[in-house]
Amino acid sequence: MASAHKQFSFTKEERLLKRVQFLNVTEDGKKLLTRSFIVFLKPNNLAFSRIGITASRKVGGAVARNRVKRIVREFFRLNKSRIEKGIDIVVIAKREAAGKGFAEVSRELERVLAPAFKFQSGDAEEKRG
Repeated sequence: MASAHKQFSFTKEERLLKRVQFLNVTEDGKKLLTRSFIVFLKPNNLAFSRIGITASRKVGGAVARNRVKRIVREFFRLNKSRIEKGIDIVVIAKREAAGKGFAEVSRELERVLAPAFKFQSGDAEEKRG
């Protein structure tokens, strides 16, 4: 049971917290765009991946910004076992992210993060073929 709990946990070490960490990823990382998000990916040479999320006032008031960040964190928490180890991810919410639900955000982030996902047997790619 402990391993299942750890698999879905979201520890402080899995977060980008400092400005310098964000700048490092946004300046040198690979930039990916979606309708609602700008996503940067950069290898981090660690045994785990980390995520940082920003939502400026353009997204909306504090309630809207915090909701978007909670949804993105939940997506990462539930999917971190599928994401390759050793990647720093910065997600910047655009204005269009406000008001989107978990399902919409998940579809958008899954599409853009597909290259960072580990290949797993039973993935949608295999089922189509």
